Amino acid sequence: MKSTIKVLFILLSLTFLMGAVKKDKVIIGRVEWVELPELEIRFKARIDTGAKTTSVHAFDIQEVDQDGVLFVKFVIENNKGEKKELVRKIEASQKVVNPSGVTSKRYVIRETIKLGDFRKEISINLNDRGRMDYKFLVGRNLLIGNFIVDVARSHVMGDFL
Repeated sequence: MKSTIKVLFILLSLTFLMGAVKKDKVIIGRVEWVELPELEIRFKARIDTGAKTTSVHAFDIQEVDQDGVLFVKFVIENNKGEKKELVRKIEASQKVVNPSGVTSKRYVIRETIKLGDFRKEISINLNDRGRMDYKFLVGRNLLIGNFIVDVARSHVMGDFL
């Protein structure tokens, strides 16, 4: 009898804890609007739980040395064609192999991202997404611990056409 009560207590405790975790997370859809608030530019973003790192469409990417410190100069463009030229300190670079076996180098920068009321500075890799439907891809480095993705929905956080 005592062991049954202990098991029941443990199950109730776990149920309570799991409910508490879910209450803290925000439900979002497979497509949401994100903003880079410091740059005052918005993107229609694909939420990708399979992507480790968030990625933004960037082109004309060039390494720039400023007093011995490595920076990257590039242009970002959102789905409306709005462009911003930026220079950011390089946080890291990644070698990425595509499905065809072609290796490319991607630069990683730090930027503040806003999704609904949630704000966080994260790593974002620069990638030519010009041929893709979404110029911004939200990866797990923003999602983990903060959001639950409901793939049956989109624009849960609002629509900013």
